[in-house]
Amino acid sequence: MKVWKIVAPDTLSMEEITGELRPGHVKVKVTKLGLTGADIAVYEGSEKATLPITPGRIATGFISEANENSRFRKGERVLLSPYLKDAKGRLKIMGVDNDGYLADYVVVPEECVYSLPESITEDMGVFAEYVGIAAGLTDKLDLKHEQYVAILGANALGLIFAQLAIYYQAIPIIIDKSEKRLAAAEKFGIYYRIDSSKQDAARRIKQITCGKMADCTIFECRSSQQPQLAFSLTTEGGKVGIVGYDTFVGKLNADISAIMGRQLSVVGINNGASDMDAAINLLANEVVKVDDLVDKTVDFLAAPDAFTEAADSENNYLKIIIKC
Repeated sequence: MKVWKIVAPDTLSMEEITGELRPGHVKVKVTKLGLTGADIAVYEGSEKATLPITPGRIATGFISEANENSRFRKGERVLLSPYLKDAKGRLKIMGVDNDGYLADYVVVPEECVYSLPESITEDMGVFAEYVGIAAGLTDKLDLKHEQYVAILGANALGLIFAQLAIYYQAIPIIIDKSEKRLAAAEKFGIYYRIDSSKQDAARRIKQITCGKMADCTIFECRSSQQPQLAFSLTTEGGKVGIVGYDTFVGKLNADISAIMGRQLSVVGINNGASDMDAAINLLANEVVKVDDLVDKTVDFLAAPDAFTEAADSENNYLKIIIKC
């Protein structure tokens, strides 16, 4: 099997390894892998993963080999989950705590493999974790009909949040500094879009909501926005959801007086492990559309170039997919 490994910061190296099928495991031909912020953090050395490690936390593929008593059949299309629990029940992250999926074939435990419905394409499948995170936080925020939801960050996760808000008949207001990302938001039918590099976000939301401000605000930690803004955009007694990404959230410096003064409820979420089945269902039923979130697809051999481009924030990629 051919695998890419991060052997040092900003350095990928291809290796050949053996891949024998073991009890309780399946061998999967990887077809599509979606690069994530977590993969880039490990690649850049900003996260303390033990090197060398194979990156890639989520991928799609099909079963190449399965044991006789397996619940999977050869040729079945599958989703490879970012999550795996160890013997003590602790959540481990593929590509961070264990080798990930940037390979032509992988041998993985059956517990981190999901059957992929025919209605979900391979490209769609790599967004399942984002949909799971969004679904989990949407439940925590308990969105109501016609509530205003301010979303800080028009990246892929933010755009998925906005679509779920529309599904629950709430009113999303998406805020970003990138014209490219805000243009993508328009394609998804998100009417209220604020360019925070040109507009005062708080003043604009006050206009949109007729002075009430947002009922809920979602702060995505990679959004390039200040966390303090989330508190200032939220109405008295409202809710703020903070979305991290496992351990990839640095210290957030913010004045919490607005939380106390406005009596805000703050909830956080850092993974979608408990909502992967719900995510697959939402994708299968086209509640969330992700086709337009793929900016670029590269071949397996060009994986180092994909990491280099994704690490350059000026590119503003929503999602790069590696075809394995």
